[in-house]
Amino acid sequence: QCRTRSISINCKKQSMWNAMGASVRGPEHRRDGQANQDAWLRTLARGNALAVVCDGLGSRTHSALGSRAACRAVVDAVRYWSDVQNAPPELLLRLIHGLWNIRVHEAGRDECATTCLFAVVTKDGRLLLAQLGDGLIMLKTPSGTRTLEPPTERFGNATTGLGVATDVREWRYHLEPNFTGTASILLATDGVSDDLVPDKRADFLDFLVTQYGPRPAAFRTRAIAKELRDWQTPRHRDDKTVAVLWNDATTETSP
Repeated sequence: QCRTRSISINCKKQSMWNAMGASVRGPEHRRDGQANQDAWLRTLARGNALAVVCDGLGSRTHSALGSRAACRAVVDAVRYWSDVQNAPPELLLRLIHGLWNIRVHEAGRDECATTCLFAVVTKDGRLLLAQLGDGLIMLKTPSGTRTLEPPTERFGNATTGLGVATDVREWRYHLEPNFTGTASILLATDGVSDDLVPDKRADFLDFLVTQYGPRPAAFRTRAIAKELRDWQTPRHRDDKTVAVLWNDATTETSP
């Protein structure tokens, strides 16, 4: 049995999952009065823990709309997919495409193109990481880290995303059907991931969890947003978004 507690959820695997994150406009968009083209959402309900980040492609007129629609499409699709035990990830990815296309139909899918990255842990113990386009997902467990590396055939600044991809095989994903134990997961748009030294990514994730995880939810969002606005990389311009899922493996269910 699972219980929802604010932004924490206690699943049948007896791990308390938490989620936090923030998204801020980059200096260039603040200066020009443009909207944040990144978006993110977290949901901890119905026994599932989910975080999603999306980055609207800057060259598209309605990229901000596209990224927000993608977050909602993932949340809605996961709700259906998680209710069916052993449903393959490909069905979830196809559903995300369909729901996103409906949401952006009036604005036009080409003008709403966006990357999409998400991590979900379901009530029956499935852990799924999935990524379409640029950015970073990293899973950290006591045995090490795992990232979803881009396919070698893409080159230069070429990226894919909702509104660009023509086949669900353009997604990269990693599924663990019966996940147990302690874990933390970092999701970041390329405004953050491009500035992270690869061998320091785990340290960045640990910093977020240890520094902000114990704090109240409202404080977490404000504090992470401040970190992103004060980003130390010289001449950074892009919007910046991070989200984190993490758990504390417990031995007994909370009352």
